[in-house]
Amino acid sequence: MKQLVNKNLITLKCVLFCFLSGVGCIFPFLPLHMLSVGLDRGEARLISAVAPCIALLGPAILGPLIDKLSVGRGSTGGGNGPSGSGRLLRMVTALCLILSALFYTLLLAVPYTERHTARRPQVLFMCDADGAYVMQEVCTEGMRCNRWPGEKTGVLAVGACEYGCADDNMTWVLEPFTTTSTTTTLSPMYNSVANATPPAPVEQDDDDGMDFETNPPHLCYNGTCQVYMAHAGRMRVPLSLLAPDPLDNATDEYEWCTYRTGLPSHCLVPADKLEYSEDCRPAVRCQVLDPYDEPGGVLADAECRLVIGDPAYSFWTYFVIRVLADIWPTAALALLGAACVIATRETSLGRGDVGRQLAFGTIGLAIFPPLAGLAAQEMPETPYLVPFIMHAVFMIIGAIILLVDKNMPLSTPEWWWHTATGVLAMPMNVIRRYGAETAAVFAVVALLGILWSGIDAYLPWTVREVNGTLTELGLMMTVGALPAIPALWWAEALVDYIGHSNVFIMAFTFYCLRYTGLAYSKDYIGLVSCEVLEVFTLSLVWVTAVLYFRHLVPRKYTATGQALPVIAHFCLGRCIGAIISGMVTLEPPLESARDVCRALAVVALLAAAIYLGLYHLLLAPRCASPAQSPPHHLLQGLNTNGASNGTYSPMRVYHEERSRKGHFRY
Repeated sequence: MKQLVNKNLITLKCVLFCFLSGVGCIFPFLPLHMLSVGLDRGEARLISAVAPCIALLGPAILGPLIDKLSVGRGSTGGGNGPSGSGRLLRMVTALCLILSALFYTLLLAVPYTERHTARRPQVLFMCDADGAYVMQEVCTEGMRCNRWPGEKTGVLAVGACEYGCADDNMTWVLEPFTTTSTTTTLSPMYNSVANATPPAPVEQDDDDGMDFETNPPHLCYNGTCQVYMAHAGRMRVPLSLLAPDPLDNATDEYEWCTYRTGLPSHCLVPADKLEYSEDCRPAVRCQVLDPYDEPGGVLADAECRLVIGDPAYSFWTYFVIRVLADIWPTAALALLGAACVIATRETSLGRGDVGRQLAFGTIGLAIFPPLAGLAAQEMPETPYLVPFIMHAVFMIIGAIILLVDKNMPLSTPEWWWHTATGVLAMPMNVIRRYGAETAAVFAVVALLGILWSGIDAYLPWTVREVNGTLTELGLMMTVGALPAIPALWWAEALVDYIGHSNVFIMAFTFYCLRYTGLAYSKDYIGLVSCEVLEVFTLSLVWVTAVLYFRHLVPRKYTATGQALPVIAHFCLGRCIGAIISGMVTLEPPLESARDVCRALAVVALLAAAIYLGLYHLLLAPRCASPAQSPPHHLLQGLNTNGASNGTYSPMRVYHEERSRKGHFRY
């Protein structure tokens, strides 16, 4: 029982339990929450890509800062000598948890916005001796005519112009056109000076109307007349429009909006064919071509849009809060990793219990996400209120534990593999050798982070598209966390037996399987089945990264060393993965997402093959180092602190299975 439960580590386990429970209550629901606020998918993709990139500031600043402030205090984290409790590390971690609770809760205050799909109402053009008018259908009940301040200048492409008699009931204006003009052919036109008269009419043998080739309509605006030619079919009229008076409802009963020209306008109608009378007001009407797509069109962006709230304000408010919010749990993850490394006191003479601390925390990750999803599902009016509150509660509880428990073993052990001072100090030239190895492992972890984010960044959208519920979305976290608990419990033994490089190679292989499964999953059962493999692609990968960076980085840089895998996996990798998986822009989106999954499955398989070849065929044979006797002063120090096996094998780039540090294989 003593080996299973270390009483000194109970409070640390509780903090990890609260932290991972809080993360699990909010992480799967964030992509859906962005859409529920009213952001479109493009805006949500932008936030998902930018937020983790900014979030790296947390671990990148706080990790080195804690290491720097701890120099000379005798312990990483600000403890007072060997018996210190790491007060600085506890305080900063607690602050991160509190700020995470605060900023994510603020997301609930982002104002709601709603944008309905644009509808393109019909547009007509009419002109008589008194002026020209552009007429547009009213959009919807509750949203009448488009309005803008002052004049709106642009062009109006017209065609199928006809002479006729206008009346107050708009009978002729609303009749179907006898001819239809092309919407693609551009035609030449000619201008005439102001007050020009149309050509003399030619006698017709029938009563079908005017011969447009000899009596074309003249559309005059601001002193310049343009002549519509029937054979051309299209004419671009430059003009400015005034929005209708909000109090003018004369045309609303006909469900049309009337926009008058900003400058004087009129149309010339041959008086011998259409004479003004009580029943006839001579006029010209034209069909408006491509009113919303015409380059430089005066009605561009005048489609029917029902907008509730301010979309731009909602987006930028959410963007700023979310970017600030993501910094704190990311920083807390790095600091808690450092706390695990320090508290378990692993040395080259024995194995620590980092995996067991993470396993205990993962229990919360398995329990609470489906409960948060169920609560959200039962409150359709405010579905995300309970998950965000649960996140805040767990984070606050974890912070309180860190602030209250002064006996948490966060001071450094009396002996460490990397010693900063004294007879056990490692030569600096040995430490410098680890730079290439650190960079290599950093790159591998970043690539694994890209593959992880390629799945998890928008997986909630996919679940919704296959009609999955919020409870089922939370259950996916449970399915991934349950097998991770025993795996993490025995993680250090597994890493010791398998070797860290083989764990990474295995992760790439299982990513290929996960992406292949997702590419051919057509329902929720298929999606959730792929989550079982997350124990190989995330849980074991993460504990391996923590353990390995623990060995690579000297004691005085413990917090910085644990910030490196967080930056690689959950910041840079998450950012790039969100960009790649966000390339799903085709219709239908579900099929496009499957295409991305197929492509990333190939990438994962190639990465596994390349890594396998480079490591086992090139790096492992070259980096093997024979056992050699340690320096006399180091051997004396080892004998002082405990039994020694009498060999000294310094770490080298990409430690192979034959190279040992303590009892671990790399």
